[in-house]
Amino acid sequence: MVLVITQETFDEAVKENINEFGMSTDEAVEDAVKQFESQGVDLSNIIKDLMISKPGDTNTISSTVTELANFVKDKNTVKPEQYREKLEVLKNECDKGLEYRVFAGKEGAYQVIMDVMLKNDVNIELIKDCLKTLVALMTKQPDLLDDKGIQTMINFLDKQKDSEVQRFILKWIKECCVMHELNRQHIFEAAVLDHLKPLLEHASSAMLRDVLAVLRALVLDDDVRVEFGRSHEHARTIASDTLCSITVLLSKFKTDEPLMSDLMLTLSSLLVRNEFCKKVEDAGGLEMIKDVMITFHEKEKLAKQCFKLLKALAGNDEVKTHIIQKDFAPVITSTLNRHKNSVQIAASGLACIAAVTLRSPDNSKALFEAGVPEVIADCMKLHPEDVNVQKNASWAIRNMVSRSRYQNEKFLSFGVEKILQQNLKKFTACEYDIKSALRDLGCDVNLKEEWTGKGGKLTTQAKVK
Repeated sequence: MVLVITQETFDEAVKENINEFGMSTDEAVEDAVKQFESQGVDLSNIIKDLMISKPGDTNTISSTVTELANFVKDKNTVKPEQYREKLEVLKNECDKGLEYRVFAGKEGAYQVIMDVMLKNDVNIELIKDCLKTLVALMTKQPDLLDDKGIQTMINFLDKQKDSEVQRFILKWIKECCVMHELNRQHIFEAAVLDHLKPLLEHASSAMLRDVLAVLRALVLDDDVRVEFGRSHEHARTIASDTLCSITVLLSKFKTDEPLMSDLMLTLSSLLVRNEFCKKVEDAGGLEMIKDVMITFHEKEKLAKQCFKLLKALAGNDEVKTHIIQKDFAPVITSTLNRHKNSVQIAASGLACIAAVTLRSPDNSKALFEAGVPEVIADCMKLHPEDVNVQKNASWAIRNMVSRSRYQNEKFLSFGVEKILQQNLKKFTACEYDIKSALRDLGCDVNLKEEWTGKGGKLTTQAKVK
């Protein structure tokens, strides 16, 4: 169990080191850190260079929050510039790290910023500063969000037409959804999707990236505090309403590299049902993906996203067949070969090949004729210590040869048997996958029988009444 302490406890320990042992401030902080860490205390949320208060002094965060609160009470005599100056100070403090944001949250910064924003809701520039500060405050600290904050998000998306304000609202929503399942559910239940759908049709490229980031955040499943989330339900609802619109954007913004990456990443996260894959294909998705792979053939990030999206689409057997029928085999092979030095692309490309060839000898044949066995072997040789590359390569080989044993000789000629045998010793967690590849390659492998009966006769007894 991880131990935690308050900021006050840490500060008291530092003061004691200074007053009782005559240490300098730096020495006192260093000693306090060592002492607490030796006791197993987690200091990630503790500000270690916080100014030690002297009589009459206060730290920057506390004093700034207090001044903003006083400004709100005395609204009529406070100028917007005064608010903006203090908000900038608070934002800069929050940008220093999570420990500063946690301390600001404990000092009541969230409620004060909300009060400033709602009591000055006609001043666009001041609203922007409030939103920027909220984003800084709540990054990796979404617990601060309350019902008033969610309602403010929805109201601003509905009424504020300034594009910058809308973008800051979207960034705020996204940060509040990351690692917080209840926030995601409450924001989704507030009908945020109804306000996001129009933006998909009319927003600029920059705003579209923020909208897509929110959509992906709403389907995350990253809150360890919750046993069961609603990521699948959210993805299903979002996909039903937006898949076609998002797919069309691939053609509309086909020269915008960053947006193309976000579009494909978002599509991949929404393909949670078989029929959604067909929906993307029917909207022209396969042709657009192929164009991206050819147009941006040198871009590693886009290559990775294309492989991930193709893997997701191959979950539908009909779409999987069409992928190869649309002559993707040479494109997949050449793209993976071009970027095989990248461990991430090697892993995602091999996973894509495994998905496209699963129970599909025709697809396997097309990739085989395109020269993919040599590329698979090259990826294994280039990344011998990466478990994901080796595991995905095992899947790809197994799926390629399981119904096409004529390919065995070609794979073996590139030395994959030796690599797989070495992987058995290095990667025990994926022993089954490696042995499956060796088995289907016709190599000697010691297969372990997972379950055996004891040979006893099964009997049943009926109760006689």
